[in-house]
Amino acid sequence: MQKQETQPRKRRFTLQWHVTAKCSNRCTHCYLQNSEGYRSEIENELSLSDCLKVIDDFYRTTTAWNIPARVNFTGGDPLLKPEIFNLIEYATKKGITIGILGNPEYLDYKTALRLKELGVARYQLSIDGMEKTHDGFRSNGSFERTLKGIRILNQVGIPSVVMFTLSKQNTDEIIPVIDLVTKEKVVLFDFARLVPIGSGTQFQNDMLKPKEYRDLLLNILEEYKRLKEEDCNTYFSRKENLWKLLYQELGLLQPLPKDKKTIFGGCDIGISSLSVLADGTVYSCRRLPVRIGKVPDESLRDIFMKSPEQNKMREIERMEKCSKCELFQFCRGCPAVAYAVSGNYFAPDPQCWKEL
Repeated sequence: MQKQETQPRKRRFTLQWHVTAKCSNRCTHCYLQNSEGYRSEIENELSLSDCLKVIDDFYRTTTAWNIPARVNFTGGDPLLKPEIFNLIEYATKKGITIGILGNPEYLDYKTALRLKELGVARYQLSIDGMEKTHDGFRSNGSFERTLKGIRILNQVGIPSVVMFTLSKQNTDEIIPVIDLVTKEKVVLFDFARLVPIGSGTQFQNDMLKPKEYRDLLLNILEEYKRLKEEDCNTYFSRKENLWKLLYQELGLLQPLPKDKKTIFGGCDIGISSLSVLADGTVYSCRRLPVRIGKVPDESLRDIFMKSPEQNKMREIERMEKCSKCELFQFCRGCPAVAYAVSGNYFAPDPQCWKEL
């Protein structure tokens, strides 16, 4: 297997925008429902005019920084935002790349074709296990609706993305799901660990132990390798920062650079992304429920550069374990998982197996 690079990756600034909290599902691991701000998101959803102000602000900010801009519209279900097509059209005319992180319930052929014509670059759906398990997390029939959604996306030519939310509840099914998405010609597959916030707090005891997680990553890596040897066309992304630790142990990481200060990869908090909720509340990361600002009352630039809580998160030398690790510039685990478990985003990632 080819060695993984240790050079800076190409940056863009990404806004993950939860344009609505409305959703037809009630997922058992949802981080939105049962969260502290859920009621505000439902009752105080930003108007179209305020949303356009946010897009203008984002465009000005990224243009001033001379960095490519991307907005991932999500929810809830972004297709339940009546003005979603207006927002997509307005943003794409400014040259902003648009992705959708959504559900399959309202994704019919006509809707997908309209999204394609508006220039949507990708559409992400979730599969959290095979049919019984997935439907248990989400709703009856969701599995089949998702497969239908993937086929519609492929038919109209919007790149299909599948994300898998991982916990002990579905560990045994991630390999079958990987095989399934390759058969369905999904363009990109990845997974993320469940962060036990919102409704997901009930799964805090279902988090994999560090060694269990390492063993699972090894199994996933072997499956990725096998499928690539069979000329599978699905791209297997590596969102999980702890891949870097495994690659290092397996000798698959390029030699570490002499520069020991530059951040080359790892968690994007405070670096290249922000999350906006339906009521305009801004987080550094949606899975890290710490308010850092509010749009359109404040500019995104000011929130990103001047928010005291955001700047505190940038003090990564305070990370209790990661700051002592030679992979500090490339990994740093998941502060959101650390926060969900301990209440401290500088605490060690509870699923990191490295001993220091």
